[in-house]
Amino acid sequence: MYKIIFVLSVLFMSQCAKGQQVDPTRPFGAVASANSSEKRAALVLQSIIQSNNKKKAIINGQVLNVGDKYKGFDLIAINANGVVLDSPQGRMELLLFSGVIANSK
Repeated sequence: MYKIIFVLSVLFMSQCAKGQQVDPTRPFGAVASANSSEKRAALVLQSIIQSNNKKKAIINGQVLNVGDKYKGFDLIAINANGVVLDSPQGRMELLLFSGVIANSK
């Protein structure tokens, strides 16, 4: 009887340990689950493009203008350092990693 309980407890513990292992290829700072605050963090401002006083933002590979909607957010402003997004949950500002602005002709 004790042997059966011991074997079952060892099997159960090994399954628990498997679920808690960390993926070594996971990007730094990545989180496994996806709740609403993590969805906000998933938005990445990749670039700001300025051409003839018009500015466009590239967020997660999507080229957006002021007034465009993306993933439930309204793009309400584009400035030299980042963008401002608005949603029913509130406003959020995404900043460029560096202060570089690409000017297109």
